Amino acid sequence: MPINLLRLLSICLLVLAACASPTPAPGHTPTRSATLRPTRPATRGSTVQPTQVPTAQAATTSTNNMPSPNVTNLMSNLTLEEKIGQIMLIGFEGLTLDADLRDMIEHYHIGSVIYYARNVASPQQVARLNAELQQTALDSGHPGLIISIDQEGGRVTRLYENQGFTEFPSAMALSATDNLDEVRQSARLMAAELKALGFNCDMAPDLDVNNNPANPVIGTRSFGSDPQRVADYGVTYLQTLQSAGILPVGKHFPGHGDTGLDSHINLPTVPHDRARLDAIELAPFKAAIQADVAALMSAHITFPAIEPTPGLPATLSQQVLTGLLRNELGFDGLIFTDELGMGALGEGGYPPPQAAVAALKAGADVLLFNLDYALHRETHRLLVAALESGEIPMSRLDDAVRRILSVKERFGILQPAPIDLDHLGDQVGTTDHRSRMDTIAAHSITLLRDTDHAIPLTSTAYVIEVPAARGLAAALDATAISSDANPTAANIRTAVGLVRSKRPIVVGLVNTAANPNQARLVQALIDAHATVIVVALRDPYDLAAVPDAPTMLASYGTTPSSLRALAAVLKGAVVAQGKLPVDLPGLFPLGAGISQQP
Repeated sequence: MPINLLRLLSICLLVLAACASPTPAPGHTPTRSATLRPTRPATRGSTVQPTQVPTAQAATTSTNNMPSPNVTNLMSNLTLEEKIGQIMLIGFEGLTLDADLRDMIEHYHIGSVIYYARNVASPQQVARLNAELQQTALDSGHPGLIISIDQEGGRVTRLYENQGFTEFPSAMALSATDNLDEVRQSARLMAAELKALGFNCDMAPDLDVNNNPANPVIGTRSFGSDPQRVADYGVTYLQTLQSAGILPVGKHFPGHGDTGLDSHINLPTVPHDRARLDAIELAPFKAAIQADVAALMSAHITFPAIEPTPGLPATLSQQVLTGLLRNELGFDGLIFTDELGMGALGEGGYPPPQAAVAALKAGADVLLFNLDYALHRETHRLLVAALESGEIPMSRLDDAVRRILSVKERFGILQPAPIDLDHLGDQVGTTDHRSRMDTIAAHSITLLRDTDHAIPLTSTAYVIEVPAARGLAAALDATAISSDANPTAANIRTAVGLVRSKRPIVVGLVNTAANPNQARLVQALIDAHATVIVVALRDPYDLAAVPDAPTMLASYGTTPSSLRALAAVLKGAVVAQGKLPVDLPGLFPLGAGISQQP
C-alpha cells in the first residue's frame, strides 16, 4: 500500500539512529558488496562448569526485555496487515526471487523466510538471493527480514560440501567428542558461514533429550539421552551462535525426544507426569531460558500432564505456550511454531490457516509455513479477519510484533549489513573449515567393541554400501559392494560370497527398524565366520539389531567429514576416542567407548 512520505522519512531516521552499520574490520575494504539501501525499515578442552538446570519459577510477566523507544515508535507506524506479515515465516520455491515471493514481501509484508535444500545451489547464488530478499523488503518500506535456514548439521543439513559449503557434524557427534570446546568451534564456524551468506537465523540447536531408541525423527539431532548433558551442550551451542550474531531457535518445546512417532506425519503423545517432564524433557529448555536464549520452537505433540484437552498439541495450547513457557518458566524471547503444514496438526483437524489462528491465540509469535503461496495469502486473510472480529485480541498480535521487532533490533536485522560477495570464498566452504570439521568428526567416532582386534584394518576391506554410506569405500580405499537400503536375498548372498577372500567386511547400518534385512546380512556374515565390522552410520541405536557383532562403531552421521573420519579410524590413521552420548539398553551404557592407544 502507498507509504506517506513523512512516515517514510521518520522511520528512516529512527532506524539510522538505532542501527548504525558496523565498522568494517581494519584493513578490509570490500570491493563489491550487495549494498542494502534503507527506505522505510523498522529499524575435552577447557574445563567448564555444568549448566545448572533451574527449577520452575513463577513469572506472570517479564520486565527484563521491555521494547526500546525505537521499537515502540516503529510499532506505531505499522498497519494491521503489516503486523500480520511480521509474524509470518514462509518457505519458498526455487533458487531466485520470483514474482510470487516478491508479492509476498511487497504486498503481504512478510517478515521472515526460511531456506530448505531446494533453495540452494552455491554460495554465490545464496548470498545474491539473500541480498535481493533484504533489498526488496527495504525498498517496500518494511523492516529487514529474518532469513532463516534449517541447518542443524548431520542429517538436517541444507548446505552441502559438494555445492561449495562446509558440512557440519550432527549434535550427537559433537556430544560424542566429550569436549565443549569442539562444540563451540563447530557453532562458531557455522555462524561465520551463515553470516557471510546473509543468514541471520538458524533453526538450531535441538534441545530434545533423545531417550527413546525408537524415536524415528530426532536421534542424532539430539546431544544425547542425559538431560544435563543436553543442557550443557545445547546451551554452549546456542550461546555461541547468539554471540556471533545468529539468532538460534532451540527446539522442540516441551520436548520431542521420547516419541515413537514422527510429528511430520502423525500426532505423538508424551504421556509422562509433570515431575518426569520437569526432570527430563523440560530441563534443557529451562537451562536455555536461564542462558537468555532468544527464541524457542514449539512441538506438534500432546502433553496431557500440561494440556488436558485431548488431541491438542503444544503448538496450539495456551496452557503450554503461555501458561508454562511464558508465565511459569519466564521465557521472554520469541516463540516459533514448528511448520504448520506438518501431519501432526492435519491429523488433529488443524489445516495451516486454522492452525495459524490457534497458535497465535495460544501465544506463538512467529508462524512457520512451508511453500504454497496461495496458502500463505489465505492465512494472511484469515488472520486479518480473526483480529478484526476480536477472535484474537489485538494485544496478542502487538505483543508478538514487539518481540519480533525487538529481536530484529538486537540482532541487527532491522537494517541488515551488506553481504560481501567478493570474499565468499574466504569465508564459506574453506579448506580450513573443512579440516576443522574432519578433526572434530574424528574425535567423535566411537569404538564400542573389537573382540577380534579387527581395527586397524590390515588388508583391503570390502564395504557393503547401502545408499547412505556412498563414499565410505572410496575414503577407505576399499572395494565397494552396492546394496539396497534393505538388502535383498541376492545382496546377502553376494556379501556371504565375499567371506572366502578372508578380507574384512565393513557393513554400515542406517535405520534398521525400516530396513531389517541389514541385521540379517550381518548375521549371515557372522555365521559364515567373516571378519565383520559393523558401523552405526547414523543412530547408534541400530547396533541393538546386531548384538553379536564382534566389532562395533558409531559415527553419528554420514556427512563427508564423518565418513572421512570413520575411514581414518578404520585404517588406524586416527585413534578412536569418542564416548557414547546415549544409553543402548542391554548393550552399552552412556559414556561407553574404547579409547585406543596411538
